[in-house]
Amino acid sequence: MTNEIVSPTSARPVVACVTCAAYPELYQEDRVLLEAFAEHDFDARSAIWDDPTVDWSAFDVVLVRSPWDAHARTAQFLAWYESVSRQTTIFNSLHAVQGNQHKGYLCALGERGAPVIPTVVVRAPSEAAHVAFEHGWDKAVVKPATAMGGSGVYLVSEVDTVALDSASTGDWVVQPYLPSITDEGEISLIYIGGRASHAVQKWPKAGEIRVHESHGGSHALRPLDAELIAVGDRIVRLAEVGHELVARVDLIRDDDGRLLLCELELTSPRLFFGHCPAAVDELVEEVVKRSAHRRAQQQSLPCTE
Repeated sequence: MTNEIVSPTSARPVVACVTCAAYPELYQEDRVLLEAFAEHDFDARSAIWDDPTVDWSAFDVVLVRSPWDAHARTAQFLAWYESVSRQTTIFNSLHAVQGNQHKGYLCALGERGAPVIPTVVVRAPSEAAHVAFEHGWDKAVVKPATAMGGSGVYLVSEVDTVALDSASTGDWVVQPYLPSITDEGEISLIYIGGRASHAVQKWPKAGEIRVHESHGGSHALRPLDAELIAVGDRIVRLAEVGHELVARVDLIRDDDGRLLLCELELTSPRLFFGHCPAAVDELVEEVVKRSAHRRAQQQSLPCTE
């Protein structure tokens, strides 16, 4: 939906599935949400987050799915998010999204005792080699603190950091390179309504460290097990996001075999519905339940007129 004005008096609850101009009808695997909501008598439509013609107050629920150009305009995106959160119900919460924009949140989680890959925030990638030396890392990964999709990710032993300095002005994060990325890969554990739903194993192509499809990566469904759920549950608890609608916990093993958090995605996590169709109904049913609860609360408020 880009130019249609939604009527706030619709007989059915109206849901906006938020996307970006590159995917105006939603990212392909998310399109099943529209039909799933319809089966629950919800009117679900796609809506581009920065489309000025959209009346966000006309929606009963705003579900953020694929606004994947927002990382390049963080201030604008957060201003939009705050505005929408004042007008209607939006998932995830504004508080969670505000704290999820800068990868420095990994440092805070580590201080709380979460199993997090060692992370250092630097002002310029030229500082990465010094950080790696201080920590005894043979190789280190350096990436922009606000980027997504694997953009700007490098091994410090393979890049000209002077050239990188001239290419970006924001913060960067430095982490040790973990060789397990090339064999076991990265595990994405998906949470819906605070519960582990399913997991996906992701691998980089040969000669790469990035697991994203746009960089040649591949992925497949991974069975849930006690170790994976225990680590994920601990991270979600320490991050205090168990009440959020969705979360994606990205994990990688260190040299001692421990699963460590490399990213906690709360803003617009890809949920890999293609590997677990049942998760579509899980998500929709959770939204329906929360929407009904909110409506019941609103109806119970005393009239002040």
